[in-house]
Amino acid sequence: MTNSESLPILHGANISPYVRKVRVALAYKGIEYGNTQQSPFGAPEEFIAKSPLSKIPCWEEGELILPDSSVILSYLEYRYPDPPLLPGAAGPRARALWFEEYADTKVGETVAGVFFQRVIRPTAFKQETDQQLVTHLLDSALPKVFDYLADCLGDDEFMVGDKFSIADIAIASPFVNFALAGETVDAARWPELASYIQRIHAQPCYAPIVKADLEGEFARFRPEATGDA
Repeated sequence: MTNSESLPILHGANISPYVRKVRVALAYKGIEYGNTQQSPFGAPEEFIAKSPLSKIPCWEEGELILPDSSVILSYLEYRYPDPPLLPGAAGPRARALWFEEYADTKVGETVAGVFFQRVIRPTAFKQETDQQLVTHLLDSALPKVFDYLADCLGDDEFMVGDKFSIADIAIASPFVNFALAGETVDAARWPELASYIQRIHAQPCYAPIVKADLEGEFARFRPEATGDA
């Protein structure tokens, strides 16, 4: 497509790990699209009509409206099968989808949860960071998530099989927000996982997006940028 008015639209702010997940998949498949930078907070009725849960991202392609990141990726994989983001065999395919679900729930709640408390809560809601919750996430919840991911990864290059997949896109996305919150995976404790996140973020479809998001509007809130690190 060359006419911008005919391009599908991805509604959602780039800082969202779920919007980023779709952006990376679109880059991997070479799909052109427009973007509205819609925030889920205080969304207008026009957007809520498209996304009844008032969540992002939301994909709009003509009369087709898909208000969920996993549904969007499923649609993109079906409509644009090459290059594939899901393994062809049933078992690995199901496993990749499981990791996408785990990333969207547990990883997002914990890894991106630190970012929400340190950055989104004070900026978007004018509320103080819940330091007790942040401590719980960093000291108790996150180590369990990291242990699980490290055990599943082992010494492999990718999370499922020997190829980049939806699993890798989904798992790595919240770690951009983690970095914006001033945190990284402890490479001494989880060396394989730390290397894995760096490796996935360095993928050609991922690296420009990571760079743009780390240097974007929320960069000034990073602890090292404010002198709090």
